Amino acid sequence: MPAPVTNAALPSAETLAHAARQVGDAYPGLYAHQRAGVAFLLSRRRAILADDMGLGKSRTAIIALREADSAGPYLIICPAGVKLTWRYEIQQVEADADVHVVQSATDWQSNHRWTVVNYDLLGKLQSQLGAQHWAGVVVDEAHYIKNESARSRRVHQILRSAADPSADDPEAVYLLTGTPMSNRPRDLFSLLQAVRHPLAHSFFSYAKRYCAAFNNGYGLDTNGASNLEELPQLVSGVLLRRTKDEAIDLPPKVRSWQPVAIAAKKVVQLEARALDYLEANPARNGPHLDHVPWITK
Repeated sequence: MPAPVTNAALPSAETLAHAARQVGDAYPGLYAHQRAGVAFLLSRRRAILADDMGLGKSRTAIIALREADSAGPYLIICPAGVKLTWRYEIQQVEADADVHVVQSATDWQSNHRWTVVNYDLLGKLQSQLGAQHWAGVVVDEAHYIKNESARSRRVHQILRSAADPSADDPEAVYLLTGTPMSNRPRDLFSLLQAVRHPLAHSFFSYAKRYCAAFNNGYGLDTNGASNLEELPQLVSGVLLRRTKDEAIDLPPKVRSWQPVAIAAKKVVQLEARALDYLEANPARNGPHLDHVPWITK
């Protein structure tokens, strides 16, 4: 079987470099790899940013969304544990950003510039999310949709992955993941569907060529891998991946405080555990507890 042809019209390296310089002028705090990442995303309506963890994918995607369609609104789909981190990152780019972090199915509001929602709420909010015309959508930790599941189907419905291109589409769709294909090419197929890559037109054809698929007597076994030297070349038009070693302008390490939502009952339990620890380890408790009112009240 011959290798498929994608016929993707991609910008030249010179064009991308020029775009990266323009991004740097508009957002002077970005690292070089982030400027290149924004330029890459802006040159495609749908793309996968697969940089290593810690390379600033969130901020790169936020800026790309704003530049792709400045009016909004924008949707961020992410795991529950990083919703507040996304709000923080958005506010670092837009100091007065109108961000609504959806906490439950009854917390839906449709009139915000930025909406952050976790995967677990998609089923309960499917009609509301589908009714909104989004200027841009980011799917964070996109490997969450690598398998055929209700969660994956809900994300694909929001992205209109299987629909013909139309005015109802988001202006930009960006998938973020540090592990686009952990060990099996089949894990990449759903992500390619989301960005409407030609390889995702037929799973059977994809599996035969890249998953060494065969009939094991019970069905099609797609756990294997084949033609791995070819696959990265064909998806490079929509997938950008850099390792930390390639991001040569990174500082040694950056630490920052990130807010975490904790239920009131859990706060009381954690405070009690902290007090028990300090009472049991007086040599480590620093100032006397009487001088630490925030933990004793």
